Amino acid sequence: MTTKPVAGDINAAVLSERLRVSAILESAEGKRNPAMATELALRTSLDVDTARGLLAKAPAANPYLAALDRETVVNMSAATADFSAPDPKAARLQEIRENVASFNSARGYTKPSKG
Repeated sequence: MTTKPVAGDINAAVLSERLRVSAILESAEGKRNPAMATELALRTSLDVDTARGLLAKAPAANPYLAALDRETVVNMSAATADFSAPDPKAARLQEIRENVASFNSARGYTKPSKG
C-alpha cells in the first residue's frame, strides 16, 4: 500500500485547523468549561477570539471551582494546582535564604552564639 504525498497547501490548512482547536481547548476560558470548548472547537468554524469570547461569557462547568478561582490564591481549575507563594519576591528571598543556609552548613560555618 502506497501513500500519496499531501500538497503543501493542504498541510498548511491542517496545521492551521489544529492550532485553532488547540488554542480554544487550552485557553483559560476553555479549561473553565471543557465540554463547551470541545463543541466550539470541533463542531464550529469559529475563530479563536470569538470562541474564547463565548466561553468567557458562559458559566463554568463547575461553579464551585470557578468561585474558588475568584476568591482564593490557588487556581483550583488548572490542570495542576499552583501552591506557589503569591508574592514572587518573597518566594525568591526564601529560596536564597535556604540556599545560603545550605551552603554555610556544607562548609561548616555556624552562627555565632550569643553569650
